[in-house]
Amino acid sequence: MATVITSVALHWADILVLVAYFAIVIGFGSGASNGIGVAGFELNASYVLMILGWVFLPVYIKADVGASLFASNIGSGHFIGLAGSGASNGIGVAGFELNASYVLMILGWVFLPVYIKADVYTMPEFLKKRFGGDRIRFYLTILALLLSIFTKISVDLYSGAIFLNQALGWNMYVSVIALVLLAAIFTIGGGLSAVIWTDFIQTIIMIISAFILMIICYVKVGGLQLIKEFYPYAVSDTTLFSNTSCGMPPEDYFSLIRPLDSADGPPWVGIIGMTILSIWYWCSDQVIVQRALAAKNLTHARAGCIVASYIKFLPIFLMVIPGMVARILFQDEIGCSTPEACDRICGNKASCTDIAYPLIVIKLMPNGLRGLMLACMIAALMSSLTSIFNSSSTIFTIDIWQRFRSKAPQWELLVVGRIFTLILVGISIVWIPIISAAQGGKLFDYIQAVTSFLAPPICAIYLLAILWKRINEEGAFWGLICGLVIGLIRFIWEFSYSVPSCLYSSTDTRPQAVKFHFLFFAILLFVLTCLVTITVSLLTRPIPEQCLHGLNVFDLNNLLKPTPIPTKPGRWHKADTAFEDKNIQPKSPIYSISHVESTAIFLYIYTDRSKKNFAYYLKLAVSWICGVEHQGEDDDEAAVVPALPPLASENEFWKSICNINGGLIIAFCVFVWAFFTDYRIDKMYKST
Repeated sequence: MATVITSVALHWADILVLVAYFAIVIGFGSGASNGIGVAGFELNASYVLMILGWVFLPVYIKADVGASLFASNIGSGHFIGLAGSGASNGIGVAGFELNASYVLMILGWVFLPVYIKADVYTMPEFLKKRFGGDRIRFYLTILALLLSIFTKISVDLYSGAIFLNQALGWNMYVSVIALVLLAAIFTIGGGLSAVIWTDFIQTIIMIISAFILMIICYVKVGGLQLIKEFYPYAVSDTTLFSNTSCGMPPEDYFSLIRPLDSADGPPWVGIIGMTILSIWYWCSDQVIVQRALAAKNLTHARAGCIVASYIKFLPIFLMVIPGMVARILFQDEIGCSTPEACDRICGNKASCTDIAYPLIVIKLMPNGLRGLMLACMIAALMSSLTSIFNSSSTIFTIDIWQRFRSKAPQWELLVVGRIFTLILVGISIVWIPIISAAQGGKLFDYIQAVTSFLAPPICAIYLLAILWKRINEEGAFWGLICGLVIGLIRFIWEFSYSVPSCLYSSTDTRPQAVKFHFLFFAILLFVLTCLVTITVSLLTRPIPEQCLHGLNVFDLNNLLKPTPIPTKPGRWHKADTAFEDKNIQPKSPIYSISHVESTAIFLYIYTDRSKKNFAYYLKLAVSWICGVEHQGEDDDEAAVVPALPPLASENEFWKSICNINGGLIIAFCVFVWAFFTDYRIDKMYKST
């Protein structure tokens, strides 16, 4: 890989901040996970969290559910991807973020009432109550692992590698290996405790730094109007002095809504596809929904959705437009138009637009603050990787390994989980070259494309589940399977072909099916999944009425509790909707432990502490590497943490405030879409 020419030497103040920041994060996380010494005794981190929760939980829930939703969503991939797409195609990519604003209203006013009425805390738990059986949960496990590889681990490693590549001039793979080693140190040194203690503050620092950088960018160019005027002329010398349109910004660069045949941004019909992807992410993803379910009541949860919706208007100004500024200021680097030039500049023959945000961080931010933002970005990435490593290994061992090894000892589960994590990392590293070349070298488009191939079936099932009682487990399962098969075929087909550069577009031999826009494919896949699900459900036995009380948006006032749906014996654990005819009492599911609960299991293998010989310390070292917790002397006497006080009832005043703000957000979304749209409407239909 070519040596990049865009990196600059870090100031000593930046290096000092980087080292200090990581030392503090790892040290503090290690202290939090191992116990904090206070007045001669150890105060375990769980008790610290418990005490802080009792004291600050009411304030936190009221103010920060929305911020927590946003913090769970935002990361280095957003900064890299949104700014990169902004540099490449203008503000069109901001439509994905604006779309989330009104989908969060769907979460608060459509999905959350059903989840809260069902009294569930995880999404697999809801599907278990709604459909019964364990087949759908197994499907979700497979899908979660696929998404972990192709949209989380590999994307995080690629994003972090770009930052290190620009900051230090390191080769991409050297950067990736450094990130993996850092993640290992972060996991062993602090683990999930470090994530708990640092995630929120890192998000705050990133957003404040992004505001500072945004102001610097606007001042450098002269304001939004001048950005709009200068951007179409931000072309490299290679493009300027050649007889080609390659490397030229699209003419509708300042429009959120693009023509049907647009190759440079989301086409206008694609807004439906965006909504499908957003509903999957914001309304059915466990990481997101559990933030909203942590609220005191439905009103507070809706207030959190409102806060997150308002915050989601920021990325267009904090990330997308600064990416456009990066192209204006560094047009030769960002706007390279030939594979040779791009490879020389950033080491990626497809495009260099993804270096837009790291480049302005490195070249525009003041000394010291530059180091803080780099440290925060990389530390946030470490937090994300740590969470993904832990959750992926837990999901695999609990939902897959135990299905075939039901009596596996706990130490085996931990070792298998660590080995599986290494396999995930290996596959993700091998996948990175495909990410860098996919979708014309635009990271955010790659993420949305992969999501379009895999997520629409989930969106379809959740929508049908809460809207129509007639949908049963058979229909949902086979709808998901058909959707997965079709999505995987498109996924494999998509990445079996390399996308030729703009200069050689006339030699593009890819089939038309592969060129079919991923947002259009998301709509098609959603419709096909719905058709299969509805057809199979209508042809099979319905779920008994008493099993569906309160599990539907039209049945929220039902005061009866739903009867659990029993599971048929056998390897696939189907739902038994005919249990009434057999006079069978519903039984508990065989895999009843939730992903959240499973991460809290502590595995102890030390039974004899009196003999601290070589074998003891060898066992200690192996356990440390595998992640087995060491039981302290007093752990046997640990008391069960008492439950928090009962949740407060809803307040009619705040309920009205939420409803008013929900309407304002919808209106503001419409205004922003209209404001950032090219009004030459005839262009929208030019391909028809």
